[in-house]
Formats: sequence, structure tokens, C-alpha cells
Amino acid sequence: MEFLEGILYMMWRGLAIGVIISAPMGPVGILCVQRTLEKGRKTGFFTGVGAALSDLFYCLLTGFGLSFIEDFLKANQNAIQIIGSVVLVVFGVYLFRSNPARTLKKPEASRSSRRRDVLQGFLFTFSNPLIIFLIIGLFARFNFLLPEISLPHYIIGFTFIFLGALLWWWVVSFFIDKVRSHFNLRSMWLINKIIGCVIMVFALVGIITAVTGMASAHGREPVYMNSTRGFGLLGDSGERGAPLVIDNAGADTIIRFLPLDRAEEFSFSFRAANLHNRSGKSYPHVLRDGRTAKVSHPSWGVAVKGAGHMLEFILATADDPRDELRLTAVDVCAYIDGRPAAESRITAGISFFDGENSFRLRRDAGKYTLLGGDRQYHPILSVDAPDLQPDSVGFIVAPGAALSLDHMTVAVTAERMPDARLEVSHFANPDVRASYFNRSTDLMEGEWEIFDRSFEDSRLRPGGEYRLAVVRSREGYNLIYISGAEKNGSSWIPGMDKGYLHTTSFRNVFDVTWLDPAGQPLDGEIKAQFGAPDILTLQFVDHASTLRLRKTKNYGKQ
Repeated sequence: MEFLEGILYMMWRGLAIGVIISAPMGPVGILCVQRTLEKGRKTGFFTGVGAALSDLFYCLLTGFGLSFIEDFLKANQNAIQIIGSVVLVVFGVYLFRSNPARTLKKPEASRSSRRRDVLQGFLFTFSNPLIIFLIIGLFARFNFLLPEISLPHYIIGFTFIFLGALLWWWVVSFFIDKVRSHFNLRSMWLINKIIGCVIMVFALVGIITAVTGMASAHGREPVYMNSTRGFGLLGDSGERGAPLVIDNAGADTIIRFLPLDRAEEFSFSFRAANLHNRSGKSYPHVLRDGRTAKVSHPSWGVAVKGAGHMLEFILATADDPRDELRLTAVDVCAYIDGRPAAESRITAGISFFDGENSFRLRRDAGKYTLLGGDRQYHPILSVDAPDLQPDSVGFIVAPGAALSLDHMTVAVTAERMPDARLEVSHFANPDVRASYFNRSTDLMEGEWEIFDRSFEDSRLRPGGEYRLAVVRSREGYNLIYISGAEKNGSSWIPGMDKGYLHTTSFRNVFDVTWLDPAGQPLDGEIKAQFGAPDILTLQFVDHASTLRLRKTKNYGKQ
């Protein structure tokens, strides 16, 4: 993009974003109207200036990638909404009880402090930090953050966001001031009452929404445990950034549980590797009589217990290095209260020895299902146990095994869970993605999102603002869906395959398979080309359409 072209690109987008951020007639808009009617156009406009400064502040936070603020807001948005709503209630009561006869003057005679007007507008807008989510959506909608845009362009863009907001408040204060002469003292008194009530209604709706959100989320928020957050009651890894290792060199099986609070439905996801599971090797452990014994491929498992019952899924690698014809496999056996309930043998899609695999144990309508694999979740084993009401979930480590655990998520939820028949990648978990991509040296691997497109409407229609993970495979790369689907949005589940990039004889050029939610490929020839700076262009040849993706995170890559 040429320098002048970039300036024009950012000018009109910044202006549009500034106007759209300010346009919703929320509490600060009502305050601007009230101040204009009561004290004149300048007071109303400078109140809007304060609001514009607050909007610019949140735009800068979003634009410069302070993601920890977004995470904080997501984690505490209900509490923040309650606090902001209480502030609005107090102001609404004050405005409802105020007497305009004490403050109503001609605009030119008003002694209102401009600094105070600006500060009031700033604080009124600043008290609602949830606006950052609107800004994130607008930045994505207007493709405001592009990898080829330089710092001078961004300075111009943010300047025009501020100017767009000022333009809106200038128009509002100008229009309200023009009709101000039609209001007498009684009508001003009535307007104060009405605006005070409207602000209180805004606030009460916010409080009710936040309290309802807290009630519905109670006991349903996922609990994340990993090498940076810690592993809760399971133990301490001993070193920040390291997985939790349960090394059983003793004679008794180790069992460690986490509470589930009597969950009706839950999903427990984690990454695990049995470090003592190499082909042709055996590992020592101490027997009860003090002697030392060795075991090959010691077993481990995941278990659920509740109301005096326990369900165990035990995994053990079946491998004989002396027999070339015997197929390596993982034998999985389920036990209910120590009695065999089901079994299966896994011969593909899993790392058989000491490599990491991802697993998910879930309960849905009384049925327990274990899924797992080295790259995708494959159905492993299902057991019907409607009488087992779970209150704990955890791990079983047999003597001689050393189980490495990381990226655990305990989610007690009533939300729709993936069908066990679907192959859902563990890269849907943000912790798994971060851990994998931070170790990757492949420039194409990472998280990508759509930032522009050119679609022929009569042939192809956009399905949404997709966010995808690109992960290397044997044939090229897998495109894994993360979020953003609008068309058939309810059919898409994070972790499903969105497509595949197949390598060709040309460097950084790929043949593409683009999938719908049912796993059916889009007809026609599709090509992709990877180019700097971190741009992936998909050309739908037969549909005369183009889609460009940009990498959103570079993780540890240089």
C-alpha cells in the first residue's frame, strides 16, 4: 500500500469509527443533551469532547494489543457493569431531583468550567469499559489493523477517530441548541425528570443483566489449569512454566481428584504424556516388600467418582518390539466400581509412546465419553452410567508410570457439546494453541483472521469473519475453525476442520480444500499463496472470488 493511499485509507475509516462509537444515544449522549439544554451549546459540546477522549483512550488500548485488558474485562464484565450501573443510578437520582431554576441561564452567561465539562464527559464514558468490545468489532469490520500499515498511518487513523467523535458531538450540540429556545422553565424541569428516569432505567437494566449473567454463569465458568496458572489441588509442578508430572515410583496406584460440585454435565480436557512409555524399555518401582521391580508400558487413566461409585478409563500401550508383525496399539478399558464395563483398541490417530496426546472426558445425559488423539479428538470409548452423579474427576497413575499433565480445562456447562462422532481438534483450546505455536518455527503456523475479501455475490457468499488456526500436517496444513462463523453459525464447533492446504511443486503455493459444517468440500478450483508480511491469499478460481487472511499472533517466532 502506497503512503498516500494508506493515509486516505486510515482517514475515512478512522472518521467512520469515531462517529459510530459516539452515535449510540446512551447515558453520555443523554448527559450531553441535558447539559446543552440547561447550560448552552458549549457546555454540551465540551461534555462530548470528554467522551471523545475516553473513546480514543479505549481505541488506543485495543489498537496497541493490550489483550490482558480484554481478558480482564471478559472475566469481570458483570461486576464492572454493576459498578457502572450504580454510578448511573446515583446520577439519575441527582438529575431527577435537580431544580433547573437554580442553574438555567443564558449560554453566554454560563460560568460552567470547560475543564469540568470535559472531565464529566470523560468519566461518564470511562465508567463503561465494556465499550472496548464494540471497538474490537469495529476495528475488524473496517479492517483498521493491517500488517502493512505503518506507525504514521496509525497516528492519522487514531487522530481521525477522535475527529469523527468530535464531529458527532458538534452536530448533536448544534441541533439541540437550535431547539433550546422552545423550552421554558417547566419544560426544562420535566426534561430533567424524564432524562433522570431514562438514565435510571439504563442503570437498572444493566444491574439486572449483570446479576442474571452471574447467576447463569455460577458453577459454569471453565476452570483453566496449566503450567502458568498452576494445577490446583492436583499438585505443584515445582517450576513455573513446567507441566505437572505425577511420577509413581512406589508400590500403590496414585489417584488424584478435582471437585466438580455435583455436575450434571461437564467436560474435562487436558494434555497428557506417559513419560515412562518408550518402546523396548522398562521402568523401576518399589514393591510393598521393599524389592525393586521393572514394568514396561505402565498404565494410567482418568476417572470420575460420585455417591460412592467410580468410573475409570485405563490406558495401556500394547507393543512388542520383538514382533515386527504385531501392530502397536493403545488398549482402553472402562471399569465401574472395579468391574469391566467396556473396552476398545486404538491403532491410529494417537501418539503411542511418550509423546503428548490431548484428551476430553465428558458427561452428557448420563453417558461418559472419552475422546483423544495427537492432533484431533477421536472417539475412544463410551460408557452409559446414568446412576453415577459425578462430584470429582481426576487421574490414575499405576506403579512405574510418570504422567505429564498440562492445559487442563474443567467446564461444568449446559452448552452444546461436540458430537462424539466429530473429529474435533484440541487446538480449539487457546492454551494448547499458545503452547504449540510458541514452540513452532514454521512461519505459516499460527492464528489467522479475515481482513478483506472480494466476493462475486452471484457465485459465492461470505460465511462470516472466520478466525482459524493453521497447523502443519503431513500433506501441508490443516485449517482449524476457532470462531466467527455467521452462516450456519450454530453448526460450527471450535476445533472442527475448516479446510486443508495441500503442498504443490511451487513454494508457498497450495491447493485448497474448503469445507462446510458437514465436512463437504466446496466445488471448484481453489488456490492459496502465502506471502509477506503474514498474508495468506485464497483464490476461489471458479467463483471469481478472493479471500485474504492475516496472521493475528506471531507467538515466539522471529
